[in-house]
Amino acid sequence: MPGPAAYIFDLDGVVYHGNSVIPDAAETIERLRAAGIRVVFLTNNATRTREAIAAKLEGMGIRCSAGDVISSAYATPLYIKQQYGTSSIFPIGEQGLVTELECAGHTIARQDVDFVVVGLDRQFTYDKLATGLDNIRNGARFIATNTDAMLPTENNFLPGAGSMVAALAAASGVEPEVVGKPNKPIMDVLLQEYGLKVWECTMVGDRLETDILAGINAGMHTVLVLTGASRIEDIEALEIRPETILDSIADIE
Repeated sequence: MPGPAAYIFDLDGVVYHGNSVIPDAAETIERLRAAGIRVVFLTNNATRTREAIAAKLEGMGIRCSAGDVISSAYATPLYIKQQYGTSSIFPIGEQGLVTELECAGHTIARQDVDFVVVGLDRQFTYDKLATGLDNIRNGARFIATNTDAMLPTENNFLPGAGSMVAALAAASGVEPEVVGKPNKPIMDVLLQEYGLKVWECTMVGDRLETDILAGINAGMHTVLVLTGASRIEDIEALEIRPETILDSIADIE
C-alpha cells in the first residue's frame, strides 16, 4: 500500500512551542520532503498572514513558503468568497486577519456590513463587541475563524479566539459559522488548494478536539503527538481516537 502523499502538520505543540523548535522537527520535515511527500502546515492561528507564519518557520530553520501554510485567517476569506461572494466585513481580530481579508478582495468597514468575522484579538474592547453586536442585529452574518478557548504559550495559556467569539455569541444570541479546525471549511480549503484526496493525507496534531477530530471528520489518517496539549488519558475522556500516537514529530518514520 503506498504511503501518504501529504503530511498535514499543526504548528504550536507539534513543530514548535512558542519560539522554540521541537527537537528534530526540521530534520523530520526535510526527510519527508526528500521522500517526495508534500508537507503542509495547518493552523487555527488567525493573527498572522501566511507570509508571516512562513517567515517564523524559516527563522527557526524550517524551510517554508507562504504556499505551504493554510491558516484560519487565510481560509476564512476564501470560505466567505466561495460561499457568499466578495463582501463587506467588520473584523474583530489582528492585522494578519485584516490583511488576508483585504487580499481576498473583501472590504473592511464598521457599519452596514455583510459579515462580522471574529478571531483572536489581543486588543479586544467593549466598543468592538458593541459594534459587532450592532451589525449582527442589523442582519450581518457571524463567522468565527476558530473557537479555540485558549492560546498556548511557552510557559502557560492565554485566552484564545473562542473567548472573543463566546462574548459576541452571548451578546447576540447567535452562534457563528466556524471555519477553523475541527470544522469542515478549513479542511475543504486545504484539499482544494493542493488538489489532495483525503485518503492521501495524514493529519498530525497535539490537540484531540481540534487537530485529530478535524482529520477524523475529513477522512484522513491521524497521528497524535504528545508534545502539546493532549495526553493519552484524554483519548478515553473525549472519545476521540487517533490512528497512531507518537511521543514527537521526530518519531514519524
